Amino acid sequence: MKQHMKMSDLQVKEAVLLPLITLQRQSAVELFYTGYFSQQHIVTMGDVVRAWLDKNESSLALRRRLFSVFIEMGQNIVRYSCDERYLGTGKEELRFGSLCFHTAPGNYYLETANLVGHEESSLLQNNLDVLRTMSQAEIKQAWKQGLRSEAPATSKGANIGLLTMARETSEPLEYRIHPLAASSLSAFHLKATFAHD
Repeated sequence: MKQHMKMSDLQVKEAVLLPLITLQRQSAVELFYTGYFSQQHIVTMGDVVRAWLDKNESSLALRRRLFSVFIEMGQNIVRYSCDERYLGTGKEELRFGSLCFHTAPGNYYLETANLVGHEESSLLQNNLDVLRTMSQAEIKQAWKQGLRSEAPATSKGANIGLLTMARETSEPLEYRIHPLAASSLSAFHLKATFAHD
C-alpha cells in the first residue's frame, strides 16, 4: 500500500511560492533565488542583474528602469514578507521569499513571491488596485509628490516603492494573492514587465 508523506508547514509554504512564478515556454531564466533576503542580498543580486544587463541590453534607460524595479521588488520582500522564517541579527532583518528575472522574445520580467499577513495583504491589494486604475501621468505626478513629502505618496494610498515600480514598467504591475488554508498568511506574487526590442 502506497504511503503519502505528510508535508510540514514549512514545506507547504515553500511549495506554494514556487508555482506563482509564471515562466513561459520561451523564457530564459537569468536569475532565480528562493531564500532569505536582506539589504546585502539585494545589493549582491543587483550586481548580477546589472552585469547581465550591461552585457545584453544596449538601452541605458531600460537598464536603469529594470534595475530600479529589481531593487524595489527585493525591498518589498524585506518589508512585507511575514512568516516564521524571519531572522533578526540585531543589525538587519532577513525575510524569506523568491525572486526571478527572466526574458522572453520582446520582454524582460521580474517576479517575486513571498508570504504576507492579513494586514500586509490588504494594504498591498488596495495600493496595487489603485495603481492599476491610474494613468502613467497620474503615477508620475503621485511619485513626484511622494518624493517631496513624508506623507503617503498619494492620497489614494500607494507607497513610493510601488509608485516607482509602476512608473518604470511597460505594463501595469500584475499581482496575485492566495490565502493559505488554515493560516492567517497569504502567498503574494508580484510581476513587472519591460518591453524591449
